[in-house]
Amino acid sequence: MYVAMKTETFAKLFFLISFTGLIMYAVLAFYTFHTAYTTVADLEKYNQNYPIADMNPKVDRFYTDLKYILIWTTPEYFQNPLGEGQGPFVKYDCPYYNCYLTTKKDLLNGDYKNFDAVFMDINLLRKWKKMTLPRSRSQTQKYIFHGMRSSDETPICTINADNYFNWTWSYKLSSDIVTPFIEVRDYEGNQIAPRVNVQWKKDMTKISDVEKEKMKTKTKAVVWVMNSCSTRTNRMVFVKQLRDALREHSLELDIYGCKMFTCPGNDCMKLVERDYYYYLAYEDSNAEDYVTEEVLKAYHHNAVPIVKGGANYKQ
Repeated sequence: MYVAMKTETFAKLFFLISFTGLIMYAVLAFYTFHTAYTTVADLEKYNQNYPIADMNPKVDRFYTDLKYILIWTTPEYFQNPLGEGQGPFVKYDCPYYNCYLTTKKDLLNGDYKNFDAVFMDINLLRKWKKMTLPRSRSQTQKYIFHGMRSSDETPICTINADNYFNWTWSYKLSSDIVTPFIEVRDYEGNQIAPRVNVQWKKDMTKISDVEKEKMKTKTKAVVWVMNSCSTRTNRMVFVKQLRDALREHSLELDIYGCKMFTCPGNDCMKLVERDYYYYLAYEDSNAEDYVTEEVLKAYHHNAVPIVKGGANYKQ
């Protein structure tokens, strides 16, 4: 009698374990299917905007061998500067489309360690709170540091950052992925600068007679248009020294913005194009390789830029 009862108990226990396992397997299979279906559904949205026939010969990389990149976010810093899915890679005509961007940490079976790479922006890391960073990582993951803010303005001064990232992505020429604010290209579209060693051509194209005519309206020496009134660099010290030096040669340096002169019609650059030979392109931060679009304002408005910053401008 005892043996029969014990056998019956084991049979019930075995049935319960088997049934529980079956339920768990069904739930896991549904979740896996749902995740895959969601991913494919997201891709189909982009396929409607970017038909397969319009893609380059590497179209076979669009679906196969997907690399998943997680954009790390927190409740305090929840931004996606690049966009979701494969759309950004298609939009900017990247050589490969087999990368999938997302902010959804639970996309791959609820474990962010399954992502191929984790992308972190410098704004998220400014205070470096461990509670906001990943608590564990896999050995195959690549952690990518991204920062387009000046390293002088936004330093990451913590020992915890040592050997934390695999790749860096910034404006600096020493980064693994370099994205400068300005690129110089030749007429064939090849990037000439910025580079550590730039071979500048000496036979530059001369300006046309039309451009020379535009120069005839200019009567003033130098102008500085201030966009940021408060910066880490004490720019006014240098500007006053430059103004005094120019006055010794009967030349003026005019300053617009920040309670100085007011541009007529709030169009300072139109004033630059009409009246001034030189434009003071003073960076708001002295940092290595930090050259922003400020210098282009001069070129776009027929003025010669006077540059000042922490970069090697020969590069």
